[in-house]
Amino acid sequence: MDRQHYQLGVNLDSLAEAFQGSEDVLGQMLALFVTQAPQRQAEMAAALANDSPEEARRALHSLVNIAGAIRAYGLAELAKVVGESVKSGEVDRAKDLARELAAEAERVLRQVEAMRKALEVSPSVLWNSRLTD
Repeated sequence: MDRQHYQLGVNLDSLAEAFQGSEDVLGQMLALFVTQAPQRQAEMAAALANDSPEEARRALHSLVNIAGAIRAYGLAELAKVVGESVKSGEVDRAKDLARELAAEAERVLRQVEAMRKALEVSPSVLWNSRLTD
């Protein structure tokens, strides 16, 4: 997969545009991501291992939605590509891409945890920060 087609990590500018002034909602979205993303990844991996493409696609669809909600566009795009591979019957490719998806999910989870800590201090700490891997 060519990583030049999408941004890795969370797009903080887009996140600020959507949530600045609604940090309570953002905090809820981030908390949801922390619990749901690993769960959806585990469901996807189990479904791929058990040759259950519909279950894998459901988990990936959910991951696309929660990643997009927090502006983790690269993660959402990777989940879409894995889902397309599953849909077209390219299970081996999907499994390979799932490893890349897992690495990106870890990056985003680290950023989300940093964002949650910043929000605990104050919204301005979050909006004035620069996220790193």
